[in-house]
Amino acid sequence: MASPLFTVITVCYNSEKTIERTLQSVLNQTEQDYEYLIIDGASTDGTLDVVRRYEPKFRGRLHIFSEKDNGIYDAMNKGIAKASGELIGLVNSDDYYEFDALENMKKAYLGLISSNEAHDHVILYGMQRRLRNSEEIEIEFVNHRILGEGMICHPTCFVSRAVYNDFGVYDTSYKSAADLDFLLRIKNTTDTQFAPVYHIISNFELGGMSASGRGAREAARVRCKYGVYSKVRMNYVIFQSRIIDFVHWVKRL
Repeated sequence: MASPLFTVITVCYNSEKTIERTLQSVLNQTEQDYEYLIIDGASTDGTLDVVRRYEPKFRGRLHIFSEKDNGIYDAMNKGIAKASGELIGLVNSDDYYEFDALENMKKAYLGLISSNEAHDHVILYGMQRRLRNSEEIEIEFVNHRILGEGMICHPTCFVSRAVYNDFGVYDTSYKSAADLDFLLRIKNTTDTQFAPVYHIISNFELGGMSASGRGAREAARVRCKYGVYSKVRMNYVIFQSRIIDFVHWVKRL
């Protein structure tokens, strides 16, 4: 059996309330040349019941793995190791794809191939709709040329398997900034081609750890590591994030 063009990976833990929308968004893709891997961290709620209910609908394309992991990036790395697709995408269990996300990525990838611009090492990335309580806030797009000052949203990315095979995966020492670390490392130290795709690929609900003060502090340290921030700027961002966390703590009293 030929390998699929795409591998889509969703990592999850106790995601019963949100994962159905994610599953539905993958199931409804207009492009069907994909496999879908669920990497579950041994959920204790009804997450796996929801996922297994969808298994017949994917007609052999959905593969479920459930075991304890050492955090989200460890789970992502496990999924990447199991992937057989040429292009690998990661969509979170509380995010979801646009219905034509894979179709638009395929068109962009085939366009690179037909123009002889495709490299073995390529990252295609697109636009993300940001929402709060299901209300659209903005459409976000960060060009790779200013990566670091801004952040390419990893659910909009499709990374060629060769990038992971040749240059490595996510650094599990991070709690929320390993995706930023990965993209900056790949951009700064490899020949990988970054190819923008000007379509909405994923939808993101605001909140979560990366939006917290801790996430801001990790991201600041990563940016300093790759020379985007000076140490002075890094320390200012870290100090500012601690003040914001303190204010939020006081408001909860």
